[in-house]
Amino acid sequence: MPGKRPLSHIILRYHLWAGALTLGVMMLLLLAMMDDIAQRLACYDLAVELRATSSYSTSATPLTHHSTRHLRIHPQQIALNAQGDWSQPELTTAPNGRPHTRLIVHSWSEADNVRAAGELHGTGHLPWVGGQVVWSARSIVTPDGPRILVAWEQLSAIRMATALTYGAVILATLFAFIISMLLALRISRYTTSVVRRVAQSGREMAAGNYQIHLPAQPVQELDELSSVITDLAHDLDQTTVDLRHEHQRLTRLEVLQRQFVADASHELRSPLAAMSMTLAAWDDGLLSETEQPEALARLRREAKRLGALVTQLLDLSRIESGREHLSPAPVDASAVITEVAEDFSSLPGATISVSLPDEPVTVSADFNALYRILHNLIGNARRFTDPSGSIHLLVVIEDSMVRFNVNDSGCGIPAEELPFIWDRFARSERVRASGEIGSGLGLAIVKALVDAMDGQVHAESTVGIGTTISFTLPLSTETELCQA
Repeated sequence: MPGKRPLSHIILRYHLWAGALTLGVMMLLLLAMMDDIAQRLACYDLAVELRATSSYSTSATPLTHHSTRHLRIHPQQIALNAQGDWSQPELTTAPNGRPHTRLIVHSWSEADNVRAAGELHGTGHLPWVGGQVVWSARSIVTPDGPRILVAWEQLSAIRMATALTYGAVILATLFAFIISMLLALRISRYTTSVVRRVAQSGREMAAGNYQIHLPAQPVQELDELSSVITDLAHDLDQTTVDLRHEHQRLTRLEVLQRQFVADASHELRSPLAAMSMTLAAWDDGLLSETEQPEALARLRREAKRLGALVTQLLDLSRIESGREHLSPAPVDASAVITEVAEDFSSLPGATISVSLPDEPVTVSADFNALYRILHNLIGNARRFTDPSGSIHLLVVIEDSMVRFNVNDSGCGIPAEELPFIWDRFARSERVRASGEIGSGLGLAIVKALVDAMDGQVHAESTVGIGTTISFTLPLSTETELCQA
């Protein structure tokens, strides 16, 4: 975005500040440490030189030696008396006006400490030498008596001798700083690449693409960020799928609701109109006493038809919208078939026969739903089968499914009407012409119940021979049966 700094620039900027500060502190510490080490080594070399010295001088003239092991300097020595006295020539003017040189005796303030310690060293000023020096002093005994032997070296000479080492340390530190900057650059580029990938993923998700999977990262925090984005994309994808399914379900419910209202208004209009006309004629006195019983029977018939129609419409609406609570469980198909057959055994009409497998048949279904399916199919078959005809119920196990066949010897269904028998209010022209009471919702309810239990329906028919309505339900492997 305009006006915003990249993450890599911020990382490099703060790393540069921190590195420069660290570099300065480290260089000062290293230089101070090396200067101290150089002075300590010089003191050690001077002490070694003093121990190796076999001659000394009682004059103020320095003694020069050429044996140093570490810094290869030329330490200078002087021998003082036991009191640490040393003499210094001083030019004065005699009374006659001529120049005169005399020796002035001075005493070294560290002489007592050297005698007490036996050997002492330090850094600072010596009275007889100009500038800062590194010195080492030793108390010795000579044939002429006790003496204090002092050796020294100029501090500037020591630092000059170690200048190359100082330069090497500075270059090494600078090189390490450059390496750290290159590593910071690489880290910043890697970090920004992951962040940019996450930002790109966010833009893709904003555009509706949730099929995103960020790879695992070697850094814990970046790996957690990638995992969170991947999980978020997966959750959003699943949520989108769920919302899409819910939208489809709501759309389907809206369609069913409109269809229900349309079907109800269409099918309820006929019985209501017939009842209204009959009541109006009765109220106007147009019905004779002999016609009134027949009119009353017609009203009762239409009211019964109206009640059955409303009940079936509500049942079908609940099943298709999912509001009908079905609980699939292991059900003994033989028990349901036996119960349905007993319901029709006392009624006049076609003969009902049943064929079951030798082994028990257990289906995964809702007990009451299976009862309603079989009851509707057998009742529908009886309506279109002569009393002298027959209805046969066959149960067959096919792999993981159980097939139920209801075969009748009725009038049959024309081929052009067969594909529409599962629709609402589907009634053949013969039924409409005969005026038989029938809502045309029986097979629609059967199909809705079978679909709700993961089954399928099928129909075959030949006019004048009969019809076979079949449906399948999943075979259950559980042993504990569910009863009504």
